[in-house]
Amino acid sequence: MEISVKGLLFDYGGTIDTNGVHWGEVIWNAYRRHNVSVTREAFRDAYVCVERTLGKQPVIRPEHTFREVLHIKLKLQFEALNIKEKSLALKIAETCYADTSKTILRSSEILNDLKAYYPMILVSNFYGNLRTVLEEFKLTGFFHQVIESAGTGIRKPDPAIYESGIKALGLRPEETAIIGDSYKNDIHPANLLGCPSIWLKGKGWDDKDEAIEHPCIIKDFSELKTRLIRSFPPACFTFG
Repeated sequence: MEISVKGLLFDYGGTIDTNGVHWGEVIWNAYRRHNVSVTREAFRDAYVCVERTLGKQPVIRPEHTFREVLHIKLKLQFEALNIKEKSLALKIAETCYADTSKTILRSSEILNDLKAYYPMILVSNFYGNLRTVLEEFKLTGFFHQVIESAGTGIRKPDPAIYESGIKALGLRPEETAIIGDSYKNDIHPANLLGCPSIWLKGKGWDDKDEAIEHPCIIKDFSELKTRLIRSFPPACFTFG
């Protein structure tokens, strides 16, 4: 039976901003480009430690831009790694910001095409400043609503956060496609809810998902429009 999709739910971090590459990999690659003398294992421990801190403590404020978020992250990572070169942390943050800006610009072209076919909602685990970040990168006009974990108290992989997006669209699960880079946080919840999904399968944090099969996998965000229309033809639908 042909599935006719009427709306889209997008993940943000790792999907729209890095084209499927886990943020740990993005920052680790920047460490290597700047010849930081640290092992991957030590970096990984510092990365996880900082992410847990940011998840539990209100370090990031709603008005913080993404550039400021990166500066905060790199400062805390260097402190965890006991690296004293503050200027190097700043350079790595700026490298990541420049790369992300280019990726988001390419993603925005795809989103601009898709908004003619589908209403779109953003569903993200984020720090409470996602709206500021979307304004920073001129992405606000693409989404009818933004659902952020910091505002709802619900975090992926809990499917309830995606369920709220389905309800906001006023659609049935089978009419709502979920697009994300994480099998655990995006694709598995879609399966539980009965939503079709497209997995942007890029460079993950580890190799545990490599063997997982999925009927709709893309390797680049630029493939999304063609894959969506081919696999889930859009219905004639106007978001009210």
